[in-house]
Amino acid sequence: MTAFARPSLIHDRYAEIAQTSVYTYDDDDLVNYAEFLQNHGRYMTKGGYVDSSRRIRSLYRQQEGTQLSKHDASSTGNLLLPSLGKSASSAPPTTGPRKSKGFDLSNSLSTSTNLKNQAKEFEKQMRLIKSEMIKAKKSEREVKRLEGDIKKEQQHLRQSLRKLDVDTTAKRYKSEKKLSKNLEEKDTIEREFLKTREKQTRQRTDHNIDALQTTKDKGRRNLLLCNDLARQYKAKNNELDVKHLQLDRLNADFEQKVHRKELEEARLKKELAEIALALNLEAQKAKADMKDFLSMVDHDRAHMLQYDREQEQKLKKTNAHSKSFEMERYRSPADLSARRSMLDTKQREALHRIGGARDRLENIYTRQRQLNANAAALERDRRANQSNNKVNDVDARRSHLMDQYMRDKAEKGGRYERDSSNKTVTSYNDIEAKQHEDRVRHLTKTLNKNKEIEFELRKSVKDAEFQRRKKEQEVQKLRDDLIRKKQEDAVKIQEAIAQVQTQERELGRNLVKENTKLNKLQTRQNNKYTRLAQQQEYFREGKSLLDVHEREHKRLLHAEARTHSSQSLNNI
Repeated sequence: MTAFARPSLIHDRYAEIAQTSVYTYDDDDLVNYAEFLQNHGRYMTKGGYVDSSRRIRSLYRQQEGTQLSKHDASSTGNLLLPSLGKSASSAPPTTGPRKSKGFDLSNSLSTSTNLKNQAKEFEKQMRLIKSEMIKAKKSEREVKRLEGDIKKEQQHLRQSLRKLDVDTTAKRYKSEKKLSKNLEEKDTIEREFLKTREKQTRQRTDHNIDALQTTKDKGRRNLLLCNDLARQYKAKNNELDVKHLQLDRLNADFEQKVHRKELEEARLKKELAEIALALNLEAQKAKADMKDFLSMVDHDRAHMLQYDREQEQKLKKTNAHSKSFEMERYRSPADLSARRSMLDTKQREALHRIGGARDRLENIYTRQRQLNANAAALERDRRANQSNNKVNDVDARRSHLMDQYMRDKAEKGGRYERDSSNKTVTSYNDIEAKQHEDRVRHLTKTLNKNKEIEFELRKSVKDAEFQRRKKEQEVQKLRDDLIRKKQEDAVKIQEAIAQVQTQERELGRNLVKENTKLNKLQTRQNNKYTRLAQQQEYFREGKSLLDVHEREHKRLLHAEARTHSSQSLNNI
């Protein structure tokens, strides 16, 4: 059984062949094929063909009437012999003159015996002929069956080869068409990726510029606040020096005033320590804000780098699929016919995945834009609230200190205290006026900056609308130039981002250095102040010892003078 045949049909065909081999004619007396050949076969003699055994008896009768008896050996040559692959040994019957009756009787007896022997040999030969013919017919039937099977298989193979050629050409055409479509989709995906990357780089640069501006604003505010605190510190330090001079000048005359001045000095020291503590706190807040800003920038950079890596991996996967598809395209047709069905299914799945990924990317882009806008608005509100809270806290602290200072000054008496209070009030008013001027200047700058940003945003919106319309009209014409320009812009933006990052790092390093210098100066000032306090304490102790020794020396001199006077009186 072959791979192309159907067993049921072949079985029926063999049954029909077997039936036709057994029954040949639709006569009333049906016989098998060997008996039919025996009855209807043709036998060749020297005198011609004899077509059946039914006519042999009449031929024998004719031969008996016309045969001449020459000798016994020649009588055997007058008999019929079959012509199956042998030379004819019998001669045609010849007519001779009639003999006598005795001779005819002996001749008839010999012929009858010869006929019996020949009939036996004939039956043997016929049996052999039957078996050989049956074998030949069987082999012929088997050969015909094989020939029919082979013809059917050849026909089926031709049809399958024809179908295979048609399918291969159609699949090749479909695969080339799909390959061109995939290449076009790849180009569109790359263009969309470049567009999204350009947008992201623009958003990143805008975000970094805004963050840099906010950090600069924070630095300015911190610098102004530090300058204000330094001014206050200098004023307090000057007041402290004045108090020291007054203490040195009035130490001998007014002991009570000295005590009160020392109390006032202690209070001023406390205020100075509070101002220094506030200055340190503001410096630490500036450090914390800078650290938060740097961590936020690093986090955003890592997030965007991860997103870029994912997009590049997706592009690499699509490139790998296209390259593998092109490599498999040049393989043998047998492998192609087996794999093209799988490739078609994979391509359909890839197209579905690409469509879903494209939809998800569009949703993510819209959501990211909304989140960026909301985050920027919240960040601006938060920064405005923080700046307002800091300004309010500083104002409240300053007002509290001034109220306390004024109350203390109001409790004191004396002309010098009134003059000093007036001086401090005027200095405080000057400081507050300067602070208000700085605030007004800062607010005007921020308003002008916001106006410029709003104008630039409106201008960018108009430009974007104009560019969108222009690009819709010229997208088919300027595709290659656009891709080249995008690549150049991407390189420039990356260089600009690298420069901005280096500048940010340098600013951070400079800020850290300046903070360390400020801390060193602060510690140096505190050390000098402690040394000054120790020196003043040593000076007071030495002065008190000097007063004691001077009094003792005066007492001794007075006693010596009295002794001298008494001795002189005694001598007199």
